[in-house]
Amino acid sequence: MLRQNSFVKLAAGVTASEPANPKDLGSYACRDIMRLSGEDREIALALAHGYMLGKQNTTRFDTDTMARTTDAFIDYCLDHPAENALTSFEHASGSSEAAK
Repeated sequence: MLRQNSFVKLAAGVTASEPANPKDLGSYACRDIMRLSGEDREIALALAHGYMLGKQNTTRFDTDTMARTTDAFIDYCLDHPAENALTSFEHASGSSEAAK
């Protein structure tokens, strides 16, 4: 039995048995991420953290900073569900850096 993972659902929108159908990560709204739960949301957040590390051209990370970013992102998205998820994550990332 093929298991559908959330990375595939979020980033590609397909199961392993379906043909590739690329999606634009920048097109997701906060509500799309907030509707996920459990492992699906964890993978979506990990993808967003990885995206931010790539934008910063680094592979180094601090788990405390990542936790603050995640909390700030979730709080922001709960209040602004229609906002773009990546833009909101960038905003949350800047907020958590300032909170250090």
